[in-house]
Amino acid sequence: MNQKEQRSNRARSRIRARVEHVFGHQHMLTGGGFWIRVKGKVRAAAKIGLMNLVYNMRRVEYLLRGSSAQMAG
Repeated sequence: MNQKEQRSNRARSRIRARVEHVFGHQHMLTGGGFWIRVKGKVRAAAKIGLMNLVYNMRRVEYLLRGSSAQMAG
């Protein structure tokens, strides 16, 4: 690859890594499967939204735990 392609790939890989970590985490929480077993788009959207909320809450808790440990030390 030339220099321009390498820079472009590096920029995309940073974003891709963050997004894929979220999907990987959700995949592991559901026991290796990501099945939406509800009737209707509204319920499916609500379930996905709640899964995203849980991920964000766990992420915040993890970040706060790390920052409080740094403050104490």
